[in-house]
Amino acid sequence: MNVLLAVPWDQEFGGVASVVGHLARDLEKRGHRVTFLHPGESERPERRMTKWGFVGYEARLRSPFNSAHPIRSVVAFLVRIVPTLYWLGTLLRSHRIEIVNIHYPLEGFVYFGLLRWIFPIRVIVSVHGADLFPDGRPRKVYPSSLRFLLRSADAIVAPSEAFVRDCASVLPRVAGRMLAIHNGIDIEELQRRGEEETKHEINRYLLCIAAHNEKKALDMLLKAFVVIRKADPELRLLLVGDGPLRVAHETLARALAVDDRVQFLGWRGRAEVGRLLRNCRLFVLPSRSEPFGIVVTEALACRRPVVATAVGGIPEIIEDGQSGLLVKPDDPSALAQAVLRVLQDDVLRDAIAQAGHARVREYFGSEKMAARYEHLYSDVLDALPFGEPAPARDTSRR
Repeated sequence: MNVLLAVPWDQEFGGVASVVGHLARDLEKRGHRVTFLHPGESERPERRMTKWGFVGYEARLRSPFNSAHPIRSVVAFLVRIVPTLYWLGTLLRSHRIEIVNIHYPLEGFVYFGLLRWIFPIRVIVSVHGADLFPDGRPRKVYPSSLRFLLRSADAIVAPSEAFVRDCASVLPRVAGRMLAIHNGIDIEELQRRGEEETKHEINRYLLCIAAHNEKKALDMLLKAFVVIRKADPELRLLLVGDGPLRVAHETLARALAVDDRVQFLGWRGRAEVGRLLRNCRLFVLPSRSEPFGIVVTEALACRRPVVATAVGGIPEIIEDGQSGLLVKPDDPSALAQAVLRVLQDDVLRDAIAQAGHARVREYFGSEKMAARYEHLYSDVLDALPFGEPAPARDTSRR
């Protein structure tokens, strides 16, 4: 199959970029041809190589409506709609695209909702979290262009069964075409990098990789760390990530008198994140909302024990008490007790780390994700004649 992956950013790192990059690599290994499209400033698609090493194009995809400039945005969209559709259509024809898979739908991707009825293509929209639920909450209003794109899609993919239910609750008209395909990671890559490094003893630090925003609940982790530190004064907490609440969290750490043992590292490169994961004592994720939790799978792939909150897609990754420990969100006391339980019980710590690693290998490798997408692509191509939207089939357990 010839597949166009439309993604808002050309990035090597980040949750969505990592998922799509690994999907592209595995689809290519399975014999499919993959091309990328990213929004840019050019009025017509410009060809370039993406950061994942694929042929890609950048083109300006105007949103139909911008609340900051309502009249100007509508006029600009109407003036440019025909040239934009023409150049995108040329791109589809020249690469013989059969499947357009949009990841993290922006309003500017609405053109593919129109092209779906002009060209013999199928459109898959993959939602990832903040695209539909900013800050972990539904939008007050979903733009008509986004709703049109979702209604035009042959299938809508979410990263977990939990997020399928969340999306269906706010977008009931497209619920029948929603399905779950769990995100996948490159387990072998993580292991190769580990083998290339000098062996180190596991360091005495807890690790959390998360943006500094409300839904990641790093304030709860800092409060829990007050209790954890009293039990183990030498333990450190390393926070990888950045975001709008970073300054507030740094202030909270000082107010709680734990700032001398908490390190705010900001975003780090993939190689360093891998090293931090492999060498941490324990990985913890205190989220209030989590559509999937790909960083949990990465920690488990590195054979690190994980304590996380039982929200969103995380319980689909971790079996509580077997491959990790789960606690209620917004409960720093429960979070602290779970962390201390793992730290103080060597047998439990090793058992959940090994079980978690085995579970990730069985269910969450990128090759399994690519196989499920491949099945879905085939399903929608075969489902109905051109011009009719196809109900998606549940490929989540294939």
